[in-house]
Amino acid sequence: MNYEEIFQRLTERLATELTDTDLALVGQAFDVARVAHDGQVRDEGTPYIVHPVRVAAALVNEVKVFTPSLVCAALLHDVIEDSATTREQLAEMFNKEIAEVVWLLTKLEDVSRADYLGAIEAAGSTGAPIVKLCDRLDNLRYLTCSSRTEKIRRYIRTTEAYYLPMAARTNAYVHDQMELLLDVAREAVRSR
Repeated sequence: MNYEEIFQRLTERLATELTDTDLALVGQAFDVARVAHDGQVRDEGTPYIVHPVRVAAALVNEVKVFTPSLVCAALLHDVIEDSATTREQLAEMFNKEIAEVVWLLTKLEDVSRADYLGAIEAAGSTGAPIVKLCDRLDNLRYLTCSSRTEKIRRYIRTTEAYYLPMAARTNAYVHDQMELLLDVAREAVRSR
């Protein structure tokens, strides 16, 4: 299934939960993310935009979060990091709430992973932690498609050290899914 089909199913699901205005905002976030990630490709060989669409779909379909600002943030979560789009531009295009969550989810090079994730978790009232966990969940689901064994090992280590404890504090379903996916990743490393 391509990202357009996934997004179509996502909007169909959201149509039962959101107003037309909120659905239009989600559509706008998708369009901005698609342009920002144009030409980018993930390790598994798919267009990069498929990742944020899957993150938003996991947020809605699996975790049952229908908050429009968080669905938008899921779609936009890598836009600042991977394009010339700024936090200020996102605030102008959307609102400060969405821009803040996307900013929280943006990993800056000079910030340690512990500090980065600590700031996300400290801002729990924004909803940023669950979006970040859905991001990691999607990354884990496609991790074994990577030909880089060291990348898989690094994801296993960082998930065990940081994301799994955050998931235990945030959402039992995501925690359990991560545990299962870690087992798959460990097995993939052993069999290489």
